[in-house]
Amino acid sequence: MDQYSISGFLRSTVLDCSSEVASGQVAPWLWCRPCHKNSSRPPYRLTVAFQSFPASMMKSNIMAMSTAAALFEIASAATCYSQSTACCLKLNKAPGLAGKIYFPNSTEYVERMDSYWSITAALDPWCVAQPSTAEDVSTIITTLAASNCTFGVRGGGHGSFAGSNSVNDGVTIDFGFFNSTTYNPDTKIASIGPGGHWQTVYDTLAPYGVVVTGGRAGTVGTGGFILGGGNSFHSASHGFACDQVANFEVVLADGSIVNANATSNPDLWQGLKGTGANLGLVTRFDMYAIDFPDPTKPVVWGGNLIYDLESGPKVIDALVEFTENVHKDENSSSIVYWAYLPQLGGMILNAAIENTLAEVAPPAFDAYYAAGNITQDTTKVDLISIVANELGSGQPAGFRNAWFTLAFDNDARIMNYAVEKFYTLNADLEKAVGADSGFNTLCMFQPITKSIVDKGIAMGGNSMGLDHYITRGNGIMFLITFAVNGAENETISFPYIQAYTEDVEAYAASLDLNWGWIFLNYAHKVQDVISSYGEASIERLRAASTKYDPTGVFQNLRHSGFKIPF
Repeated sequence: MDQYSISGFLRSTVLDCSSEVASGQVAPWLWCRPCHKNSSRPPYRLTVAFQSFPASMMKSNIMAMSTAAALFEIASAATCYSQSTACCLKLNKAPGLAGKIYFPNSTEYVERMDSYWSITAALDPWCVAQPSTAEDVSTIITTLAASNCTFGVRGGGHGSFAGSNSVNDGVTIDFGFFNSTTYNPDTKIASIGPGGHWQTVYDTLAPYGVVVTGGRAGTVGTGGFILGGGNSFHSASHGFACDQVANFEVVLADGSIVNANATSNPDLWQGLKGTGANLGLVTRFDMYAIDFPDPTKPVVWGGNLIYDLESGPKVIDALVEFTENVHKDENSSSIVYWAYLPQLGGMILNAAIENTLAEVAPPAFDAYYAAGNITQDTTKVDLISIVANELGSGQPAGFRNAWFTLAFDNDARIMNYAVEKFYTLNADLEKAVGADSGFNTLCMFQPITKSIVDKGIAMGGNSMGLDHYITRGNGIMFLITFAVNGAENETISFPYIQAYTEDVEAYAASLDLNWGWIFLNYAHKVQDVISSYGEASIERLRAASTKYDPTGVFQNLRHSGFKIPF
């Protein structure tokens, strides 16, 4: 093979391109991989290669086309290289950021990539910026904005989809150093960093006899959970997690560090509740602490009721009854789900039930205990961190993931339909990727009640728009999760998961029971989350964005998460 090579010291972000003319063909073709796909590769040579073919075919026009094509790709590579290098080098040289910018192949970069909960979400940014102070965050955002650099935002790293908390073509701002929790007994305020996990938060607060409205799975990150809304054990009694934020410390697009609360920047305070990183970068959440009944015993009661599968319809009826009566016991919460685990024997039906006052088997759960044959009861009185750890263990890290969510009226027909189609979905996935792919799925239902919405309104309101939907009556939040090993298996399976969600939504709509509301924490990127909040909320968010981010940094340069529709 004759080769005509053009080489140089091209960094790992450069395109891998070659132009080839196969034997007997008149024109070359190109194949190239985008620059971000090889961001962890060492420098390599760009080659224009011609396979053996008759000399009569070696026409000057073919040579010209090949060379032009190769040069075009080299130019594209250089552009990509130039932008990525400029952004990351400027950060590395910025005051206070030395040693906090991690480049591909560095130990720190690899460690941060390996710490993502979902492999799907672990993209390959040009570099990772890991600040340790609010001032660092200010420097990072102003440097990126000044150079028109794209970026993504990562808190605890529990997002499921590609682009939830990282980027390929850009810089990932990683809040991993913001993982501390402190408590002030005088003000009864718990200050929580955006890069921690709820397991640690609960363990830190337990000696004080207090808790906050945090995640029900200990592995969930703090920042994304709160900014996405946050559904907790305490939702019925205290509202969503975002409703319990007394103050946000937030870095705005211009680098200013401000506080947002009921009296200072109240529109920003409300705007941050349930919208992700649309208005700024939160560096601290000051949350109202909740006292345990006995501060010396910071415990809850909870666990799982596992049923035989024939009990399904009765368990759904129990959930419907529970949802309609949440207002009678706002300290009790429940989730009902079917989990398909081929490697553990197949389908499991489970009701996760909890009481935050540590009341054992309160009357709120009578219908669950009467619903059918309970094959296992794991409920106990224990530390909330232990209960949360057990729930989190059901969704381990290291898989490729896809989540979708819906909301609809509290009606057994939709849930029974979703379960019926869930069985079909798993049979189809078995055929498509096989049990040896490690795939597992979960079909979950949990209440959305007037109690939750009313608490949020009383605490100053959020941006999630549920006050409009709850006029229909209490509802159900639906979640389908999928996990699998292997990129190819993920690609094959994704259309099945999406089609299943659309089928359930269409059925709910056919009964005029679909809400159209989408919970940010559970949503996939193809779902239009913030549009579902309603026009009144959207208009407030647009106004806040124009006021606090007039140049549109978080709408144009931020390439992770969900955005305000303009």
